Amino acid sequence: MSFLSRARKVDLLTLAEELGLTVDPNAKISDLLRLITNDKNYDEDFTKDCLDVITNERKEDEQRRDEQRRDERRRDEHEKRKWEYELQKLELESKATLSDGNVPLTVPKLNLMKLMPRYDVESDISVYLSLFERQIIRIAIPQNDWVTHLLPLLPLDIVNIVAREP
Repeated sequence: MSFLSRARKVDLLTLAEELGLTVDPNAKISDLLRLITNDKNYDEDFTKDCLDVITNERKEDEQRRDEQRRDERRRDEHEKRKWEYELQKLELESKATLSDGNVPLTVPKLNLMKLMPRYDVESDISVYLSLFERQIIRIAIPQNDWVTHLLPLLPLDIVNIVAREP
């Protein structure tokens, strides 16, 4: 009977259920011990063997779960390292292309000629320039390239005036 006193409560609950005893899940260990040993069909050797099997199954399940958690943690760490490596690789490539002065400028995806009508001399130029500024910001053209995109939209007379200015 000393083997029962060394068992865990979970194992004793499972043992009592296996022996066909009705057990309250909130029962105390002493109540479980008394219930199992006072059963009319109590056989010490059989009970000890059953308890050993139940304990071994629980331990194997715990080991299996621990192993699964370790494997999952290893996979997660591997994925994390992989993504960190890819991120570092992209950052280094990005820094290399930014530091290289021979990198051609990217052409905007949207054509400004399709977004903006040509300037009409009879309309207000300040409204036209405001609209131009909004469109050029929207398509993300650097500010130092704005003039090269504005000139094709203006009439030739205005382009000549702008070209003569120092």
